[in-house]
Amino acid sequence: MDVSCLKLGVVVPEDAVPWWMGEMIRSIREVSPCCVALLAPQCFGLAVPNPWKALLGLDRFLTRSRPDVLAPRPLDGSVFPLAQAAGLGLDAVIAPAGTLLPDGLMESLPLGLWSLERPHPERFGDGWVESRLLLHRAVCEPRLLCNSFSSVGGPWPLSWLAPLLAKAAGFPARVLARLAVDGPELFETLPEVAPLPAFSPGLKDWLVHAGRLSVYGLTRAWQDVFHRRQWFLAWRQGGDGLGQAPFIPWLPPDGSGWADPFIFVTGEGTFLFIEEIPPSGRGVISVLKRRQDGTWSAPRRVLEEPFHLSYPQVFAHDGEIYMVPESAQAGRVGLYRAKEFPGGWELECELLSNVPAVDATLFERDGRWWMFVNLRAPGGSSWDELHLYSAPDLRGPYTPHPLNPVVSDVRRARPAGRIFERGGKLYRPGQDCSGWYGKALSLMEIKQLDEKGYAEELAAHLGPELIPGSFCLHTLEFLEGDTACSQAGLELVDGQRFVPIWKPIGKRGRA
Repeated sequence: MDVSCLKLGVVVPEDAVPWWMGEMIRSIREVSPCCVALLAPQCFGLAVPNPWKALLGLDRFLTRSRPDVLAPRPLDGSVFPLAQAAGLGLDAVIAPAGTLLPDGLMESLPLGLWSLERPHPERFGDGWVESRLLLHRAVCEPRLLCNSFSSVGGPWPLSWLAPLLAKAAGFPARVLARLAVDGPELFETLPEVAPLPAFSPGLKDWLVHAGRLSVYGLTRAWQDVFHRRQWFLAWRQGGDGLGQAPFIPWLPPDGSGWADPFIFVTGEGTFLFIEEIPPSGRGVISVLKRRQDGTWSAPRRVLEEPFHLSYPQVFAHDGEIYMVPESAQAGRVGLYRAKEFPGGWELECELLSNVPAVDATLFERDGRWWMFVNLRAPGGSSWDELHLYSAPDLRGPYTPHPLNPVVSDVRRARPAGRIFERGGKLYRPGQDCSGWYGKALSLMEIKQLDEKGYAEELAAHLGPELIPGSFCLHTLEFLEGDTACSQAGLELVDGQRFVPIWKPIGKRGRA
């Protein structure tokens, strides 16, 4: 379907257009230039009752997030009153839920009304909130066009509302991308959903929220003023990542942290690559070697840059050993080659440039390379949205998947380890950041991976309770066992803990 010829209208308030709605119009016009703004005297879906406005204003002043998703933005291009929409020949209208449309407008829209719901109590879960874009047509029940799950980590509204609105700004453009692939038949395959009932928080809701705000502030003060945070590793024998057996903590030395374990085996031995976090906080890549008795050597730095490094995925290809560490601060995904393994790493090439990419994970299948990576949209979060790229060669060029982001869910999007196969099934570890970063791990079974689509299902969920003393379970890695000598395999993860400032962190544990 040629979506560039479609004419869409976006309903905006007359008084001020917030940044996120201006960004929505801009993203639509990149796909379908014939997009107009429709001014509505009463745009009910954007109404924010008092005293929530005061809390939002205080939050904006304290956080000073950039970009400010609520800041007013001038409108460019064609602008019409909503009352004139019926005579504009529109294919669809995008409006906040609750917006009153002129009589007869709904029936004149071939692609219906696309209704963007605002956050609602029925769409909140354990550390997450769902946002939805619904399709309304006169001839059928509402259907789900697009949705996303965002983290809710505290009672300050913008901590979760800003990334939610930044993602919602891209919903219509994502629907247009799917229409370009599947055509209007897409609408018939969408699941039917029930629209949310009207909700307006009152004084009781405000008092409850104020109490939560106080408890949250006191808890964070206790944690961050009187404690240090430390990343560490944990291990268990055997298994395939699906089990719920506990892990044994493996603590780093005083003043440092260990995270993102990746194992690589050569004829010279077994090597464990990690992100080592020195007191400065700027991550470096270090390596440990496994001894004959099963213990590990002390870490040795093998790659350090002027910017933060982490997530050192190491793999072999065509007789060479490569690493793709996260280097989001440099705005790239870099491919490094080892000239003197396990050290001697040199930048071979940039697989992606000028992108805010985190935790890029490469996987080769049937002669084609796939890159799973999270990208941070302006105003959004790096936790929420998984993008796919593919290339005919390791060095590229990498082409974005037409349905990016293929996952928009804070409970599983961000990569958490290498793609692996068990029993003929393909699995992708994903971070569950609902509530806070790296809280848990969702092990996803990949059901479809091709240039037309991507699908996955939850196979297992590993929570932080599996690591004693940890409030995170962040990355998963395996060391295969040796069946010839009945040697069990090894599973490695990482966690994070609070250490009181009046106690030493302690000596390094042993595995």
